[in-house]
Amino acid sequence: MKTTRRNFLKKSGSFAVSAIALSSTGRSRCFAAPSERPRVANVGLRNQGIADANRVAPFADIVVMADIDSKVLGECREKISKKQNGNKPEGFKDYRKVLDRKDIDAVFIATPDHWHTKIAVEAMRAGKDVFCQKPLTLTIDEGKLLRNVVKETGRVFQVGTQQRSEGPFLQAVAIVQNGRLGKIKKVTCGIGSVPTSGAIPVAPEPKTLDWDFWLGPAPKVAYRALPEIRTGYGGGVPLYSNCHYSFR
Repeated sequence: MKTTRRNFLKKSGSFAVSAIALSSTGRSRCFAAPSERPRVANVGLRNQGIADANRVAPFADIVVMADIDSKVLGECREKISKKQNGNKPEGFKDYRKVLDRKDIDAVFIATPDHWHTKIAVEAMRAGKDVFCQKPLTLTIDEGKLLRNVVKETGRVFQVGTQQRSEGPFLQAVAIVQNGRLGKIKKVTCGIGSVPTSGAIPVAPEPKTLDWDFWLGPAPKVAYRALPEIRTGYGGGVPLYSNCHYSFR
C-alpha cells in the first residue's frame, strides 16, 4: 500500500457452508438462474481459512482469495486450483480489492480476530453476504455494530460455530432439554490449558508478511517471535510469536 497506516485506517471507515452462500430460495441473491453456482471470496487463508475454502469448493466457485502473507496466498491459490480443475482464484494482498468486485456473492472471513468486524461491515455494505469465523468480535459494541449493519443492508450473515451444529452436540442439547439427565443443579466447564512460553523477543519480520497491514486496526507493536517452528496443525510458522497461529 502506498498510504500510511494512519491514513489507511481513517479512510477505511468506521457450514452449513452452503447456507451462507445460498439464500432461503436456495441460491444467492446475485444469481440470474438457479443453475449458476455462487461466486465467493476467501479473506484470510491460514488454518481455518483454507479449511473453509476446502469445504465450500464443492458448492461454489472460489474466484478470488486475499491474504497479507504472499507465501500463504500463493500456496492456497494452488491448492484450490487443484480442487477446481485448474481454475485458480485471483489473488490479492488487500482485501478491499475483493470487495470492489461486483461479481462476488459471498465473502468468507478467517482473518485474525481484530480484523473480523471491519471487513464484515465493509463486505456487507459492498453488497456481499458474509460467513465469518469465531470469535466474531472483540467487544459487545462490535457485535451491536454488526447486528445493525445486517439490518441496514439486509445481507445474509453467518458465524462459523460449526461445532455447535454437529450431531453429538445437538444430541447432548436434546438430552438436557428433554430432562433425560434429571434436574441440572451444577454445570462444570473445562477449556483446557493455555500454552506458555518464556519472553518473546522482537524479531525480523518475515519477508513474505506485511506486518503493518496484519496489525491493521490493532495497536502498533513490533513483530515478536522465538525461533522454534510449529509442527502439525498450523505448522510452518514460529511456535511462539504475536502473529499467525499463536497471535492470541
